[in-house]
Amino acid sequence: MRDKELYRKILGIEEPWTVKDVELDREKGEVRVELAHRAGEGLRCPECGTLSPGYDARARRWRHLDTCQFRTILMAQVPRVSCPEHGVRQVSVPWGEPGSRFTALFEALVIDWLKEASLSAVARQLGLGWTETSGIMSRAVRRGLSRREPKLPTHTGVDEVSFQRRRRLEGTNNKVRLLSSNAMLESSQVRPLPLLIAHTR
Repeated sequence: MRDKELYRKILGIEEPWTVKDVELDREKGEVRVELAHRAGEGLRCPECGTLSPGYDARARRWRHLDTCQFRTILMAQVPRVSCPEHGVRQVSVPWGEPGSRFTALFEALVIDWLKEASLSAVARQLGLGWTETSGIMSRAVRRGLSRREPKLPTHTGVDEVSFQRRRRLEGTNNKVRLLSSNAMLESSQVRPLPLLIAHTR
């Protein structure tokens, strides 16, 4: 099996994308896999999915899971489209999130390691910067929150706080537990108790 076909299969690359070239750089310890979008294939706006004319293409790189002892880098000229509604937008790629410099599989590996070790330790072992590792974690949190249905809390803790000599009682929202999940929300805001009750109705 040739290198290009091997990487097409292990990366799961499908039409309209294809593996154009595979290069081994022993000095840098990298395998670079060049991907290409097949010419003539329809391009769609990532916002609305409308079939749109091509505008240009931008060079992008993503770090992927290592090939043996070699760091694996995916490279591609990613097309941009001119959408009638949303303007110029870069098309989505199936192997990574918009704006990320890592493939989805590499980010999944990082998240698995973050369950076992600190952010600094994971960054050090995988050769990442602290900001890069934190960004991967933040994107995972956003994905999880986007899948969660918003629900109002069913229980809240209320305490009394007096201000100066007027002894005006206020309600503090302390450690509100959402019974539908394990999330614990902390709030340092102090609100008048009637306002707090009206807000939660």
